[in-house]
Amino acid sequence: MPDRRRAWARALFLAAPGRESSAAYGDALEGLREAFESDARIRNFFSDPSVPKPAKTGVLAAACGPTPGDGPVGPAVFGRFCALMVDKGRTQLLPHIARSYGELRDADEGIARLEVEAARAPADEALARIAAAWTSYSGATSTRARVRVNPSLIAGYRLRAGSLRIDYSVAGRLERIRRELARPLGKRSGTPDAPGTPARGEG
Repeated sequence: MPDRRRAWARALFLAAPGRESSAAYGDALEGLREAFESDARIRNFFSDPSVPKPAKTGVLAAACGPTPGDGPVGPAVFGRFCALMVDKGRTQLLPHIARSYGELRDADEGIARLEVEAARAPADEALARIAAAWTSYSGATSTRARVRVNPSLIAGYRLRAGSLRIDYSVAGRLERIRRELARPLGKRSGTPDAPGTPARGEG
């Protein structure tokens, strides 16, 4: 089944008149995503069938101001996108569309996306070092790192970029040792996987 969320995001991304407009659309979508996820009243407004479609379209389109290539009246491309989304009843997909749009922008600008799953939030300096190392490793122009705290890791962290996962956590180390000890004696490799080895079957 095709990913409708990515299809909507890609359609808007390709329709943008230029980079400045593309950036403005992305900022508008991100603002709408935050509103949808943080305020139930916003979600209820767009799910309420009694609210006229033009009113819903107007609220969405207002998130994006005038952009280069769209003229002084307003972002025509973004406005048409909002009207179509309302007409097709796809506003509930907006947070996912916003994320997909951000990924498309980053890929177009050579920005790598990295999820850092850590036992506790890393210091800014440590996160900057991880991002710099990933930029060098991936060949990207820069890295946009997002932190997710997971105390079950005990200590250390996991890195995830797309389907690639690299595990530097204590929990991952213990799991690799457990798997090694569970093997029949004749099939053991002799030495458990070293910390930082990509998870088996991934990457």
